[in-house]
Amino acid sequence: MTAIVYESMKQLIRYGLLVAFVVGTFSSRAQTTYYVASNGNDTNDGRSIDRPFQSLGRVNSLVLGADDAVLFRRGDTFRGTLQIKQSGSLGKPIRFDAYGNGPKPVLAGSVPVQNWIQVRGNVWQAQCAACGNRVTGVYLNGLAQPLGRYPNADDSNRGSLTVQTHVGMNQLTSQENLTTDWTGAEVVVRPTYWIIDRATVTKQTGNTLLLNNSSSYNLTDGWGFFMQKHPATLDRPGEWYYNPANSSLQLYSNQGNPNQQLITATVQDQVIDVTNVKFIRIQNLRITQARSYNLKALNTSNLVVNDNDFTDSGEDGVVIQGEGSHIRVENCRIINSNNNGFYIGSYQDVIFRKNSIRRTGLLPGQGKSGDGQFIAFQSFAKRGTLIENNTIDSVGYIGISVQSKSIIRQNLIANFCMTKTDGGGIYLWNGPQLPSDSTRIESNIISKGIGTPGGLSSTVIGGAHGIFLDDCVTGVDLVENTITDCQGLGIYLHSVNHVNLIRNTCFNNAVGQLILYNYDIPCKPRNNTFNQNIFLAKTAAQPVVAYISGEDDLRSFGSMNHNYYARPFNDLSTIRAVYNQSVVSDLNVSQWQKQFSEDLTSWPSPITYKDYVVKHLSNSFRIGSSPITDPDGWDTWSVYNNGRVNWNTSSSSLTVKFANSSGHSDSYALVYKGIQSVTKSRNYLVQFDVAAPADKNLVVFIRQRKAPYKDLSKRYEFLAGSTRKHYEFAFTALADEADALLTFQVSEDEQPVWLYNIHFQEATIERVNPDDYIRLAFNPTQADSIVVLHEPYRDVKNHYYARQITLKPFASAVLLRDTLPPVDIRLSLRSAKPSLHLGEVTSVSLTLHNVSTNRTSLANQVKWSCQLPANLIAVNQVGVPIIDSVLTGMAQQLLTDTTFVFRVKPIKSGQYILAAQVVASTYADPSSTPDSGTEDGEDDQASVVLQVDNTLVIDTPVAGLVTAITLPNALIEPSRIYPNPTPDEFTYVAEDDIVNVRLMDILGRERFTLDTIRQGQTVRFGQALPDAYYLLIIKYKTGEQRAVKLIKQSR
Repeated sequence: MTAIVYESMKQLIRYGLLVAFVVGTFSSRAQTTYYVASNGNDTNDGRSIDRPFQSLGRVNSLVLGADDAVLFRRGDTFRGTLQIKQSGSLGKPIRFDAYGNGPKPVLAGSVPVQNWIQVRGNVWQAQCAACGNRVTGVYLNGLAQPLGRYPNADDSNRGSLTVQTHVGMNQLTSQENLTTDWTGAEVVVRPTYWIIDRATVTKQTGNTLLLNNSSSYNLTDGWGFFMQKHPATLDRPGEWYYNPANSSLQLYSNQGNPNQQLITATVQDQVIDVTNVKFIRIQNLRITQARSYNLKALNTSNLVVNDNDFTDSGEDGVVIQGEGSHIRVENCRIINSNNNGFYIGSYQDVIFRKNSIRRTGLLPGQGKSGDGQFIAFQSFAKRGTLIENNTIDSVGYIGISVQSKSIIRQNLIANFCMTKTDGGGIYLWNGPQLPSDSTRIESNIISKGIGTPGGLSSTVIGGAHGIFLDDCVTGVDLVENTITDCQGLGIYLHSVNHVNLIRNTCFNNAVGQLILYNYDIPCKPRNNTFNQNIFLAKTAAQPVVAYISGEDDLRSFGSMNHNYYARPFNDLSTIRAVYNQSVVSDLNVSQWQKQFSEDLTSWPSPITYKDYVVKHLSNSFRIGSSPITDPDGWDTWSVYNNGRVNWNTSSSSLTVKFANSSGHSDSYALVYKGIQSVTKSRNYLVQFDVAAPADKNLVVFIRQRKAPYKDLSKRYEFLAGSTRKHYEFAFTALADEADALLTFQVSEDEQPVWLYNIHFQEATIERVNPDDYIRLAFNPTQADSIVVLHEPYRDVKNHYYARQITLKPFASAVLLRDTLPPVDIRLSLRSAKPSLHLGEVTSVSLTLHNVSTNRTSLANQVKWSCQLPANLIAVNQVGVPIIDSVLTGMAQQLLTDTTFVFRVKPIKSGQYILAAQVVASTYADPSSTPDSGTEDGEDDQASVVLQVDNTLVIDTPVAGLVTAITLPNALIEPSRIYPNPTPDEFTYVAEDDIVNVRLMDILGRERFTLDTIRQGQTVRFGQALPDAYYLLIIKYKTGEQRAVKLIKQSR
């Protein structure tokens, strides 16, 4: 009995323990929400709004589990570091969020600094025991205050002292006298365009400073530096200095007692610390004033950061280091970061979407030293990175920098390279030549690369490029990006390969719209594709495109087609080609196509403008008061004394030529004549006609007659060609000169140049504003946008816009004010035979119709193209060129309808669709876009269907023509006809009973017929026939039909 009772008691105990375990287990896994408020108490349980915790320290002591939440009360501030040390689970993340009403709760890494005392003048001092060995930010009522510096940023010499001489990276001598002992201070130096370093002064001897400098870059003479972290720097409101030796903070304040303000200083290295955890969600918080990072994550996965404000970081806004996956940052604002905005290391599957990064790395003394600093967004993620719909504005160096396998899409990037330069709005680098591919940069709008000068005596702004692919980048698609208003290049490609540029627009970028460049980097540009891009320079002096190589390999750079190289105020020499490092050719589109066989379907500007308006023209001619009748007054000088100028009576022109070849590529001749005196800032007008046997560039300018032979104007470039052209240009004299020369410069080659009707007059001109003629419209939103126009415009494709243009999201259009009336062009296409037999030739008629009301007054030049489908070939084309199965034609003056005829032949049965389109025209078309494809439904394209059956057709070419005779069910084979060819007559012995024979010429005309021929009968015919090809068609009694080709040919 006792044993039974004892066993029953054991079972009850086990059951009770089991129940307790189960209940405890389910209780610990239940979702728990904790509340934190500034008026709470850390002794509370924190599980209700009425009993919240008070501090981050209490939150850090919690053991959190899956689906738990920690909520901070809106409107409150919590100081310290939030340490996230536990993980959630799939679908049940640990959440850190807000509750209540009002502004987002603030998590701050700073402490208030109080008890200020006045130590000298406007300088106040307070102790900050919590500040430790450094302070990276001081804030007055929440606004960042400047770290004291000498000289001040707005002082002369760009706010800098000058490195006169240096030794490596650890010693410099100042060009300016240093009257203060700067030992222990920090020097901020700029050794090169893209680096700002900070180093401690360990010793000073006069103007020489010894530095503790860990940089990889030596100092540079003539470049600037300044001092900071020294009490002698405080002389402007808000400037501060922290002395770690005694934990004292000094502040320059001329606005009264700082004890009446809230002044805070950074003390926590990070405000949120996320380490070695998974499934975490952070949202609806404001994280601010960290000494190093507002948020730091290490080896974290499945992290969601949504709708947070990261502000006023002493160094970096958000840093995610180590390795992990599935990181999502959305709808956040990262503002006022002293160094980098966002950094992520070697992660996978990263989404950075709909965020705003503003004012990053703008203070040169408060960012970090070395490479990789002052960047808004920097990613070393390995794959699956999506960066889209973000706004990046005002950044010290690079906007977005990634490694590979990333998508960068629909971002708005503006005002970059504001502190350092030689960077880009988007930048990729692959110097170590690591595997890098599958990156797509699409539909971004990038503007206002600012750039900074280097040496203090230099006015040259370092490159601030829109998109910069540097050193061996490979496998990148650049698609439909818009880059504008950069003080560098629109797109800079340095030694890249397998890069595709498709439908990008580069406009008004100061150094040029595109450069593909390689001199000595081992990664040679290869397998690149440039298609359908717009490269448009806004001003007459702005470069367009350059292709540059240290070798003679420009043709190997890649494939280029359907691009627009445009400079409406000066559309000559839009492409610079440099090869073998020193061979430089400035070419227009046509010359580039002929010389390098690239861009064969690319175009210059559809419209051009003068950059001036003549208000008054002097009646006094310096040159040209009467027609030129001899070379009197014109003289020549040439590098190798082989240039000549003489009067050509037959053409009534000055002829410039070279008497013999110098054998030097740098040879040129100057042809000049005196124009009396010119006066600085006065304007002059030059007019002349020019021609040459083939395209040839010439340069016109004014210069001094005597040493030092300085130019007195800008140099203007013009193109001479086989058609005589008239040119006019206005220039402004750069200096006073009593004896000036009008000068033509011509490079040496075998062809002459003929100059006619040269005039030189003083003029009153007014320079036009390019903004009145050229504008860029873009749409930085997620919806279609209508841009209202107050006057007619056209784009580079010659599409006409009378009142408005509709742009898709993140699309753009460069618009050219239309000073010419629109001309409506229609294209039609017709085949003489829509149904063909195999091998039969048909004539196709392509007609350009001028359907405008002013068709007789406008000499519109129109070009068309027609793509032949596979197995349809052109036959004996004359006057209609064909390249790669594309037929092209040009109507030089489409005053009335113009028809082109070409002939095609199918070599395989089936259905063929032959399509043609207008690809360019002088005048804008109000109803169509040239070169927009053959399936857009517009009236400048047309197509025709050819149906080809299996019936055999015989081609009989003669005298350069092609014809065909259709023979249904006929077999073409030899027969007993001899001799063939014959100079006299043919003899035919019938091999079977024949119904009839017919002899046809190449035009299908019947030349001979004979009925009822018996087997074995001999027939002689053709003695009177002229020499030609013929076809004898034989119809047998059996119903079979045969054809024999005959040739009549005299000896």
